[in-house]
Amino acid sequence: MKGKQTAKTVLVTGGAKRIGAAICRCFAAAGYRVVLHCHTSVKEGEALADELGGVCVAVDFMDSGAVSSIIPQLIELGFAPDVLVNSASLYRRASLEASIPTLEREMFAINFEAPFELMRSFKEHCKKGAIINLGDQRTAFTDPAAGIYAIAKKALASASEAAALEWAPDIRVNTVAPGLVLSPPGVNPKALDKLLPKVPMRKRSTEDDVAKACLYLAENQSMTGQTLYIDGGLHLLGHSVETPT
Repeated sequence: MKGKQTAKTVLVTGGAKRIGAAICRCFAAAGYRVVLHCHTSVKEGEALADELGGVCVAVDFMDSGAVSSIIPQLIELGFAPDVLVNSASLYRRASLEASIPTLEREMFAINFEAPFELMRSFKEHCKKGAIINLGDQRTAFTDPAAGIYAIAKKALASASEAAALEWAPDIRVNTVAPGLVLSPPGVNPKALDKLLPKVPMRKRSTEDDVAKACLYLAENQSMTGQTLYIDGGLHLLGHSVETPT
């Protein structure tokens, strides 16, 4: 008689709110133990962790030392991740010319450096499993108006493909690239409606659409090095659709 199988564990960065919270709920519904990361949204993160019977860890992604310690500390506590979902992101629409050094540093640290460090930490300490990086439909083309954000997301997409080759067959690495899902924080949600006629499917993608794509990539043992565009066909246009600011 086989012993009871231990539930798999997923680490979701930026898991306290918005798309990250949907990802946490989706994996929890599929039977995963959830460890969610947050930065300033500690109250929301702890509440969601309690709801899902999971764990919340608060770490500033501008602190590279703290980022590299997340997975070793989780392993020590008995929460070794089987799946890493790099969902945390920072969006500021600013052209290359308008970018300033402090913004550039923050955007690149949160959108590329921190998730890449977690990828390497996962490889070193977990040895096997799956990594899903949240990208952006802009990775299919060039969008200079999105500045450093777009460059950082392209770098993460390239790192995902390189890691998929280098770390196979032990670790699978894939990307989910959302399109129009939610308005940026502080922007009226109805502002997104003005852009929907430009989307081939004429609708926004939902948080659950993105979450289910992440779960699919975590479970499908044949997929690595892939990018799933959850954008209603937006990336096929080959150019940027101005997002609300």
